[in-house]
Amino acid sequence: MKRALITGSFDPPTLGHIDVIRRTAAIFDEVVVCVCHNSEKIGSFSPDLRMEMLRRSLTDCPNVLVDHCTGLVADYAAANGIDVIVKGVRSSADYEYEEMIARVNLLNAPVETMFIPADPAYRFISSTVAREMIRYGRALDKILPPAVIELLQQ
Repeated sequence: MKRALITGSFDPPTLGHIDVIRRTAAIFDEVVVCVCHNSEKIGSFSPDLRMEMLRRSLTDCPNVLVDHCTGLVADYAAANGIDVIVKGVRSSADYEYEEMIARVNLLNAPVETMFIPADPAYRFISSTVAREMIRYGRALDKILPPAVIELLQQ
């Protein structure tokens, strides 16, 4: 069974995140989506809420599991028998950064990284943009999945 890992802060999960996850789920037998702690970021939403946002947004993907990770991604992959880390990339800057991280991950575990280019419709979307739109009360339907919007309105 081929397993893939998709990691991120998902603060909050966007339509771009969900698109990459669904496309990955169509390729692999199982996909683990892992909400990770980034020591350089202070989260706007709790990890538990981010995990719930992901679960509710991916109910149509039975081969996707949602988890969390507080350590190194390479260690998580190795401990969970995961073959590939999948990263969505929106730009050449994203690719350069993620390619560097992929090399570091290989130093720590036998895990490859696969890059999936963002759908052009979602290239402008980031969690940072989503948080700004939330902060200023703007429409979210072109940025966030309906399940995330619903949770935010509760």
